[in-house]
Amino acid sequence: MQASRIQYLVQQYTLQALSPAEQEELLSLLNQPGNELQEILLEQLETAATQPIALPEAATLALFRSIVGVDKTGTLTERPPVPLYRRFVSFRRSWIAAAVLLLLGTGSYFWLQRPGRSAAPSTTATVADIQPGREGALLTLDDGSQVRLDSLKDGVIALQGGATVRVEDGILHYEGRGKETMVYNTMSTPKGRQFRLTLPDGTQVWLNSASSLHYPTSFNGTERKVSITGEAYFEVARNPQQPFRVNINNQAEVEVLGTHFNVNAYDNETIIATTLLQGSIRVTGANRSSATLQPGQQAELPQAGQPGSVQVIDQADIEKAMAWKNGLFSFENVSLEEIMRQLERWYDIEVVYESTIPEIVLTGEITRDVPLSDLLAALKKMGVQYRLDNRKLIILPS
Repeated sequence: MQASRIQYLVQQYTLQALSPAEQEELLSLLNQPGNELQEILLEQLETAATQPIALPEAATLALFRSIVGVDKTGTLTERPPVPLYRRFVSFRRSWIAAAVLLLLGTGSYFWLQRPGRSAAPSTTATVADIQPGREGALLTLDDGSQVRLDSLKDGVIALQGGATVRVEDGILHYEGRGKETMVYNTMSTPKGRQFRLTLPDGTQVWLNSASSLHYPTSFNGTERKVSITGEAYFEVARNPQQPFRVNINNQAEVEVLGTHFNVNAYDNETIIATTLLQGSIRVTGANRSSATLQPGQQAELPQAGQPGSVQVIDQADIEKAMAWKNGLFSFENVSLEEIMRQLERWYDIEVVYESTIPEIVLTGEITRDVPLSDLLAALKKMGVQYRLDNRKLIILPS
């Protein structure tokens, strides 16, 4: 089909002048698997959407399905999802993800939002709103005293073992060599919080929600050793004379010299996953099995009590592993149960299932800075039925 015909259909759509036959033609185009036609059509729709225009719900849902690659039951189709980001390379990925959410979350409106535009009013029924997570953490000092980091102003907050502890631009910093005797601090993030800190050696750490990092206030020995629970991303300052070691839930250890990597070790996940972005690391399990990773690889270990050795995934999903740090939820062929675990940690909610867990597999990408109600509206369109009772999300049979 010629691009001029697509342009005509989009023009008629924006004028709300589509005939029944033309509506069927547009809907048929949305459902076609040909990526080239979808690319042209979506670009035309995005360019034309200067007003919030009513569109039949079937067409809205068809467009969303064509983007994220799900069928009418909300499950992943065999064809890969259209890479939405390729069409809008000049925009931030987080906005692109938000646009996908807006496509589905605005009820009877079809609305693609460029930066600077106001979103169309939603016709989705209002539910008790829960805001997304934000920056914040609890710092436990060596003497057991605690400092809440949610809203501290810049400045020095403590002296620990000769090191100065200060907050600057929302990041915790340690400065000074400290004393010979090791002094330890622990940063912990509850559900709905994340935080960033700079360790005494210059290593950068991003701590995801429901996680903790235990570390010395200075690295004076032959190695730099920290312990984590939950999930964290590290950019380790290089020092070949002083290897950096990460103890993971007392179940595994990562040894590095200088590198960038992510560790996901939540105890309610089935595996411990360590993903390498840059450099080289060795991952060792509690059973002493080990593997050396190269950039782009991921090491997987079973959780405590489960048999198995370190397994290496050669082509790791880096985008998925780094989504949380980049402000996104990123799902590709992911079970509803796994998605719900992420929502529990970020929105500080409890998820329960009224009966069996629905066997729904989803693909999509959504910014993490939207209220829970927006995200639930999107999931509902994809076949997820739920009831929200205060901070308890009850998943109903599909």
